[in-house]
Amino acid sequence: LPPTISAPAGAEGQLADLPPGFDRDRMMEVLKIKEQANEKFRAGDYFSAKCLYSGSLEMLERCCLHLDRADGVWEGIKNNMALCDLKRQEWGRAVETTSEILQRNAKNTKALYRRGVARIGQNKLKDAREDLESVVELEPENADARHKLAEILKQLRANRTAEKEQADKLRGFLRGERIDDTVPITEDGSVRKLHGNENSPLFASWIKRAWLEEKSGVVGVLTCHVVMKTPAGKELLNTRKPPGALSTELGATAMQGPRAAERPAEPARWVMDDAWGAVFKGWNSAGKTLQLYELGKFEVARHQMGPSVEPSVRRCLRTWLGDREAQRRIYGDLDEAARSAALRRQAVQILGFPEEFCLEEETDSGSTLTMEMELLESSEFVDVDGDGKYLLQTIKEGKAGGAMVREMSTIHAHFRIAKLLMNYALKDTRLGLANGANGLVLRADRSKEPVEFVLGEELCASEGDFVPPCVGQCLKLYPGPVTEGTHFEMILRDGVPIREMEKDIHSAFSDGRYAGLPDTSGPVCIRIEVEKVTPACEGPADRQWKGLETLVAERRRAEALEALEEGRHREAALRRWRRILRWFDEIFASRRWKTQGAKTGDSMYDLQWDDDSAPAQLAAPFQFTAEAAEAEWLEQRTATVEKMPQGMEVEDALLQQLSPDELREFAAAHAACAELLGSGASGASQHGRCAVQACKLTTVPVAVEVRGRSALAWRLAEEGKSEEALAILKEAQALDPQNTALRDQAAKLNQQDSQSKSVTTLEALKSLKHDLNDSLEAKDLLGLKALLEELDALPLTWEAAAETKIGKEVGLCAKLSDAAVAELAQSIIARLHKLAKQERPLWVR
Repeated sequence: LPPTISAPAGAEGQLADLPPGFDRDRMMEVLKIKEQANEKFRAGDYFSAKCLYSGSLEMLERCCLHLDRADGVWEGIKNNMALCDLKRQEWGRAVETTSEILQRNAKNTKALYRRGVARIGQNKLKDAREDLESVVELEPENADARHKLAEILKQLRANRTAEKEQADKLRGFLRGERIDDTVPITEDGSVRKLHGNENSPLFASWIKRAWLEEKSGVVGVLTCHVVMKTPAGKELLNTRKPPGALSTELGATAMQGPRAAERPAEPARWVMDDAWGAVFKGWNSAGKTLQLYELGKFEVARHQMGPSVEPSVRRCLRTWLGDREAQRRIYGDLDEAARSAALRRQAVQILGFPEEFCLEEETDSGSTLTMEMELLESSEFVDVDGDGKYLLQTIKEGKAGGAMVREMSTIHAHFRIAKLLMNYALKDTRLGLANGANGLVLRADRSKEPVEFVLGEELCASEGDFVPPCVGQCLKLYPGPVTEGTHFEMILRDGVPIREMEKDIHSAFSDGRYAGLPDTSGPVCIRIEVEKVTPACEGPADRQWKGLETLVAERRRAEALEALEEGRHREAALRRWRRILRWFDEIFASRRWKTQGAKTGDSMYDLQWDDDSAPAQLAAPFQFTAEAAEAEWLEQRTATVEKMPQGMEVEDALLQQLSPDELREFAAAHAACAELLGSGASGASQHGRCAVQACKLTTVPVAVEVRGRSALAWRLAEEGKSEEALAILKEAQALDPQNTALRDQAAKLNQQDSQSKSVTTLEALKSLKHDLNDSLEAKDLLGLKALLEELDALPLTWEAAAETKIGKEVGLCAKLSDAAVAELAQSIIARLHKLAKQERPLWVR
C-alpha cells in the first residue's frame, strides 16, 4: 500500500482476493472512510456519520463497482445510512435508502427490518407489518423483528376496534341518536374534552418532560382563562370578568350606596402537577391537553374540583388556624359546626380557592360541570433552593455593568403581589384609578412612576411609600446579581405575612388588635421590575465616600429611624449606627501609620521603601465582568450575619487622629449602640466606654455625652458595678442637672446598689456567724479577733444583722477575758445599737 494509506482493521481479509494496484488502493480508502463514519456513529454524531458514509459511497460508486466485493460493501454502507436516518427520526429518507437496497437484494433482512421500523414512524402500520413478516420468514430467530411485529398487530387490532365504534356512532347518528363526542383525558374519565380528536395525545407538544418529573429543579406554570358553568348554563366562575362581577349581576338591583373600584380581570395561574396541591385536578388535567391560544371545552366531574384540593385546605387549617386562645375568643359565641364552617371559609380564602367549589361537600358523585379553558401562556420556573418553596422565572436580564442591588441600596421599582391560583392582586404599583362606565375602575397605568424604597428598611417607610418587605426578600433570594433593568417573577409557596401588605395592618398586628387572625397571605406570585438602583456607600474605600458628609448623612438617617413610630424601628437604626462604626474601623486602619513614632516620615508613603530596580506593578482598572458580579452577589447572599465593628478598644493617640467633627460622630455612634443594644448584650458597656473616651478628647454636644454616660451606667449596673455606674451617672447629672430621666435613673441605681450590698452583707454575716461559733467552741482567741475585724469592716445594715442574729455571738465575744477581743466586740455592739435606732422600723421599736 502507498505510505499515505493505512489499512483499517479487518480490511485485509475483505481485499485478500484483489490484485495490488489502483483498484485495491481505492477500495482501501472507501473502507477507511467507512470506519471513520462508524466511529462517529458510536459517538452519537449521526449527522457527521451519515456525511462520511455518503462520501465513502460516492467513491465506491465512482471507482470500485466493477470489483467482486463491491456489492456487499455497497449494501453495508447503505444500511448504515438508513440507521443514521432512523436515529434522527427521518422516516422518509430511511424508507428510500432501504428500498434501494431491496431492489438489488430482496432478502437483505437488515434493510427489511429498518424499513419496517421507518414505516411504523410514518404510521403506515400495514406496510410495516409486511416488511417485518418477511424478516421473520427469512430469520425465524430474530427476536427484535418478532417483538416489533407483535406491537404492530396489537395496534392494528385497537385501530379496527376504534373504527368499528366510530362506524356504530355514525349509524346511530343516521338513526337520530346523539353522538357522545367527548374524549376522556383522565384515567377514570372524570375530565372529558368536547369535540376532541381521540387520537390526539394527552399531553401538548409544549410540555417539557422535566416539568412532569419530581426533583427536576424546574416546573411549568400555566396561565389560562377559565369559565365554569352548571349543566343548565349558570356561570359559577369567569376569569374574563372582573372579580365580583357575577355576584354584582345577581344583586344589581339591591345594591345601594358607594361601591369599591372595579378591579381588572386576570387569568388564573398555577403550577403544573403541583406537588403542594394548590390547583384543582380538573384544571390541571385540562390545561395539559391544550395548545397555545386554543379554546377547549370540557366536562369536569365536581369531585375533580373542590375535593381535589382538600389536603391543602386541611394543611392550612392545621398550620394557620389551629386551636389558639385568641381564636377561641373570636369564635366563642358560635357552636362547633358554625365555628368549623367559618374556619374552613377562612382557609379557602387564604389559599385563594374559589369558594363556589370548596365550601360545600359534594354528595352527588355523578354531578358534572362544563368548562371552557384558553391557554394563554406556559412558563418555566426554576426551584431556587431545591425544596419547592421558592420558584423563579427571569423575564428580562439586567444591564451588564449596571448598579447591583445590595443591602441598604435605594431602589426604584414596580412590583405586583398576587394570589397564586386566581391571580388576585394584593398590591400592584402600576394600578391606578380611572373612570369607567359603572364608576371608578382600577386599570394598569404604564406611565406611573416606580416606587422608591431602601432595601432592608421597607417597613420604615411612611404610609404612602410603604413597600412590603417580601419585595426585598425576593431581591435577596434571586440566585444571581440583580441590576437595573432586571425583571423577574418569584412564587412563594408559604406566602408572606399579611401584616406586611399595608402599613395600617402592620400597626394593628404590632398593637395586638389582630392577634387572633392568621398572619399569612397564602401562596403568592411576586413580579418585580427594577428600574433604577442607587447603591449605598460601603465605606471609605467606596467611590461615593465623601468623608464627614457621608458620616453625617448616615447619622441623620439613624436618628430618623430611632424617632420613627415611637421607636419601633430601633433595630434598623442600630444597623445604621454599626455601619458608621465599621467605617471608623477602616478610617483607623488608614491613619494608624501616624501613631507609629518618629521612625516614619511625614507621610504614610514613607512607611515602605520603593525599590527603583523592581518593575512597577500598576493596578489594572476595574472592569465589570460576569465573574466579578457573581462573586459580589455571592458575598451578599452568604453574608447572613451582620458584620460587627471591631474598634472597641481604641487608644487615645489613634482617636486624636480624627478631627473634632469626626470624634463627635464617633461618640454619637457608640452612645447610640450602648443604649439600643438589648439588656445583657455583648459589648454594650464597651460601646459606652468608647463614647465617654471620645467625649474627654473634644467638645461634643451635651445630649450625646449624657446619652453615652447614661447608657454606660445602665450597662455597668447590669454587670454588678454599681459604684462605678453611679460615679459615671453623677458626671452626667453635672452636665444636665435638670434632666429628670437622669434623676430617676440615679434613684433606681441607688436602690439597686443598696439591695446588692444588703444581699452581699447578708451572705457574709451568715458565714461569719458560723465561723464565730466554731472559734468560740475551740476557744481560738486569735481566730475570734480576725473574724471580728472582718465583721467590723463590712457595710452593716439593720436588716442583715436582724435576719442573721449575729449579735448573740458578738455578745459572747464581749464577755471573754481577752481584752483585745472584748473591746472589738463591744465596739461592734455599739455600732449595731446605733443601726437599730437609725434603720429599725417604728413598729419593731
